[in-house]
Amino acid sequence: MCLLLASSREEEARLKQTLERTGLYKCAVTEVGAKLAGFKQKVVGSVVAAALDCGVVSRTPHHVHALIHAAHEACQPFLDSALVEDLGVKVAIVRDSRWVVVAMFGECAAHHLTDHKQVGLGVMHMAY
Repeated sequence: MCLLLASSREEEARLKQTLERTGLYKCAVTEVGAKLAGFKQKVVGSVVAAALDCGVVSRTPHHVHALIHAAHEACQPFLDSALVEDLGVKVAIVRDSRWVVVAMFGECAAHHLTDHKQVGLGVMHMAY
């Protein structure tokens, strides 16, 4: 959550470096904006691409499967409101040797005057 809520790109980079320097964690951050109808598909594509590009997961069915499930869980709070039309989220992806976590924070709204903040979290065990 700290990585997700970093207030600047510099703070985000410092947190990623600190986490990765331990040798225990791998991290990626991305952003996604979409209309509700295409949100889940766009999130999955962006999360998988970011995680693969940053070496958070490997290109194996077990890793990608766990990542997609964690992303799906993290999306749920954003998808539960029937009134939401536009979504914009920052996504942090962190994994250790056994778990992958996808966290999302952003705005959702039915109208630009009704934006509100939302957070979602998904955690999934990575089978080997």
